[in-house]
Amino acid sequence: MDHFMSAFLPTQTTDERRTGAISPYYENFSPFRGRLPSALFTIGTEDPLVDDTVVMSVKWMMFGGEAVVKAYPGACHGFIGFAPTLLKEAGEALADTKTFIQERVGK
Repeated sequence: MDHFMSAFLPTQTTDERRTGAISPYYENFSPFRGRLPSALFTIGTEDPLVDDTVVMSVKWMMFGGEAVVKAYPGACHGFIGFAPTLLKEAGEALADTKTFIQERVGK
């Protein structure tokens, strides 16, 4: 992970990388308490950030937002970007995302 973070943010220190401007994981949600929208967190079980996704969803709920976590067995990081014809989990996640949005904003 350190290698990828350094490649993505080569000039930032570790402390500079831990800001809400770079990752919502580090955002202070206090000003948004009770005003967060519903959120769907999709994650593959083989993603090295699976624990971050779970923590983020709990943080979302702590500040009053609805959080739904959908985990896809065997899927890797970024799996939702694969063609659904090549990776069935991507198709499932896209369909779940569509349903999630439709249920909340109407068809």
